[in-house]
Amino acid sequence: MAPFFGRILGWNRGDFLYYSSKKDQHDSEIRVKKKFVLLSFLAIGTLSLSACLFDSDEDGLGNWLSDQGLPDSYKVQTVSIDGLVPSKVEVGRDSTPLVMDSRVVLGNAGNMSHELAFEFLYKEKKDGYLNLFSSADSTGAYISLNLLTSFYNEKSIPVELVPIKEKLKVNVSWSLRKGKNEDFLDSLYSVADSAWAEMLQSWKPDVVVDTTYSINVKKSDVQSKKKKNGKTQEADSRLLFEMPSAFVDSFKTCKKYCHLEMRFSAPETERLYRFYSMDSKRQASLNLRAKSEGDTLFDVLTYAPYRMANVVVNNDCSDCLVLHGGVKDSLVFEYSAEPILKALSDFYGDEFPYEVGDGYDVRQAVVLAQLTFARDDSDSKSYLGLPIWVVASSFIDSSGKERRIQESYKPNRPDIAENGHRNMVFYDGDSLTLQVTQGLRDFINRASNGAKLKFMINLSFPQLQDNDSTYRTHIVQKDTVKTRVVYGDTVEMKFEKGDTSYVYLGHYDYARYDFSSMMQKPATLKLWLATKRGGDDE
Repeated sequence: MAPFFGRILGWNRGDFLYYSSKKDQHDSEIRVKKKFVLLSFLAIGTLSLSACLFDSDEDGLGNWLSDQGLPDSYKVQTVSIDGLVPSKVEVGRDSTPLVMDSRVVLGNAGNMSHELAFEFLYKEKKDGYLNLFSSADSTGAYISLNLLTSFYNEKSIPVELVPIKEKLKVNVSWSLRKGKNEDFLDSLYSVADSAWAEMLQSWKPDVVVDTTYSINVKKSDVQSKKKKNGKTQEADSRLLFEMPSAFVDSFKTCKKYCHLEMRFSAPETERLYRFYSMDSKRQASLNLRAKSEGDTLFDVLTYAPYRMANVVVNNDCSDCLVLHGGVKDSLVFEYSAEPILKALSDFYGDEFPYEVGDGYDVRQAVVLAQLTFARDDSDSKSYLGLPIWVVASSFIDSSGKERRIQESYKPNRPDIAENGHRNMVFYDGDSLTLQVTQGLRDFINRASNGAKLKFMINLSFPQLQDNDSTYRTHIVQKDTVKTRVVYGDTVEMKFEKGDTSYVYLGHYDYARYDFSSMMQKPATLKLWLATKRGGDDE
């Protein structure tokens, strides 16, 4: 399920109609520019923005403020601070396997290998199938995995996902433990998902076998069909992985209570296969078949996994400033306080931070903060041909302890319609702009105590409404053809009246993005600061 990325609020062109230019203030490293606009400030650290506020003209703005019982005499001034370079940058990689209930992947993307782990807890039933299986003349076993049809049928993805045809080399490994009573299985049922994921990192298989499978997936294999009676026939998107004879021989030794752990890896493929996991009627399954002499049909036993997980193996350079999509990578970077405080001191004309009695001057209230980087996508790679949303978080103080909060995003709708969202990579343009308002509010309030400015970024979902200022899920009102340049080719994407337009794709692009040049080049911090101080602004 797609995560909630914070409250989405908006600004409109009305924000910028009231700016009056101020003389630039310079020093050797930092360039500061300030402007102002009349706006109402609710309280220090919070600002309630509304679409009706930003859609209003000047009279409408005053009326809106009056309706809220707020004064209209607050000034919002802007400060731009150039030349910021991080004092510290590091990549966080959480290699803990991901227990997956609904979907899993197998293969390689972005210098990362994605292996598939299964856990089966088997208890013999009264029909004595294991006795039949161990004594039958003909036996076999296979893993059934269903392709994730919601992904392979997604028409918002401009690249061709099917057909797929390849000889897929799979490394199959497993371990099998046997117990004597119910206590054996009970002890395994009590293992938490997080504990099992930790154990997978040190798991040692009993047997490892390399097997090659012929994969041939047509478009019709992932599409539902309308039957003559009007009912829908689900697509048969199963891929069957016949297990090697060594596995069948191993399982024949199981008597009544068995614990099977299995892992698939596909080290040579350049694809990433996406499958349903367990929380679906198309769930993965282990299938045993047995037939004795004289039987015309196989007796088949189908068993669902107790748990499944993706084990991620990082084949990328360990010290590169690279993030990967679909995994738990993060990039954390810090800026020292001095250049920002100096710029604010120059801006206000006195020492900053400025304290009044036991509290802080209202000048320190940040309405909005944006951090803009020079962006270069040339050393990075995506797979779905869609721009990818970069999500920013800030580290703030919480009762003396550091806490990370995800920043909300306030769309600038007129700019989006013309230039697209500016918080995306793999998109037109040469910059990346992240909103970091909550981080700057906290930083300025703690600046006198030597606080540093610290952020974290992640690759999120591919963006579907890249230049749609609506920026909400809505129904398409008329047939639309949208063109997009994908890897140098122009691709047409057709949307019919009545289709649903989503903000972002509900599937990750397992992309690789190199932030090295972005962190090395100077960034620009722009602040919108609220104040009710009097005085001449010339």
